[in-house]
Amino acid sequence: MNISSLHNFLSGTTRKRPVLINTDKENLAANIDSNIPTKQARVALGSALSDTNTSNSLPYSPPEDFIIKTVDSWSSIDSDQVHLTPAHERRASNRSETRYKNGSFRQVLKWVRSLGQYGDGNNAFREPNSVAWLECGKLAVVDTNAHCIKVFDSETGQFEYSFGRGRTLGCQNLLYPYRIAVVPGGDDELVVIQRHPRPQIHVFSCKGELIRRFGQHLEKPRALTVDQSHRILVIESQLQKLHMFSLDGKILFVFNLNEQLQFPTSICSNNYEIFISDNHLHTIKVFSYNGQLIREIKETNYITYPTNIKLNSKGQLITIDNHQGLNITIYDEYQQKKRLGAYTARICHSQILDVAIQPKQNILHLASKDYRVYTYQLPL
Repeated sequence: MNISSLHNFLSGTTRKRPVLINTDKENLAANIDSNIPTKQARVALGSALSDTNTSNSLPYSPPEDFIIKTVDSWSSIDSDQVHLTPAHERRASNRSETRYKNGSFRQVLKWVRSLGQYGDGNNAFREPNSVAWLECGKLAVVDTNAHCIKVFDSETGQFEYSFGRGRTLGCQNLLYPYRIAVVPGGDDELVVIQRHPRPQIHVFSCKGELIRRFGQHLEKPRALTVDQSHRILVIESQLQKLHMFSLDGKILFVFNLNEQLQFPTSICSNNYEIFISDNHLHTIKVFSYNGQLIREIKETNYITYPTNIKLNSKGQLITIDNHQGLNITIYDEYQQKKRLGAYTARICHSQILDVAIQPKQNILHLASKDYRVYTYQLPL
């Protein structure tokens, strides 16, 4: 003990920290003792940015960076700040990569661009349940929990307009739209299925003007398509019924397919055959327009849990399933007896809700559960 310390000890002036009672140590006052270093208050980063309504409105809660990220247009792979794939996995786009997955070899694809985030803005979605490509070059996305349809330029991703509840005069009664299809070879009229609170079908112009509504007798509509003759085909889940309407709402046929189907998920048509995917039977079933089963497309390890099916301009069948990620399989136009290609995505999508195809370019637009629409270029 040196002389100064001994003097302080004898005089009773030893230096001690002040005793603070019931004080939060994270928020100490800065001027308690100028000679005593104090801990500065910490700020809880991001606490004011979290969306308190997320957990109440949807069962899936997106990551924080996904909520706060502003997306004004298509996001390219290089400039997207949301890192969906690890940096060490990024490779040159012209290099082919093959992956063995679920018992089959598949070529790996990277998405070209993406659009969206969680929210209520023009470039945000609350639940993008369906997507459709218009012949005028637009992309229509059904936002179920926002009760509207949003339309974008399919090349630039620029938001064009939206319509639906509270957005367009005459459309205020559109609630929880679920699926969408485009009337081909016409003026891009849009056919929309509403599931709640009363299932029905709405027909809109491409600008969102309500033309008519019908189909109030539907119970569990799951998917729809419009063929080249402008017949509207609707498949119901749980009931396994196939409904056929004219564009003006007249009921043409109703077929009960409960002996052939268990859980239909998607439907498409080449104008003389009707293709229906069944998730539980792991197959694609082909029916005539008389409701008769013609054939079945079934291939182990390639058609596992199909969620969506589409036909391109050549009549080739594109099947989508989400078993352990995105899986795409393409079959030829001649009764789909030959497999033309099998592909998978580099990232594992949380859940695929719906897909749309640009037929001539084989460009696939995919609506995902993570509130985004991804674009993939399929090999020609």
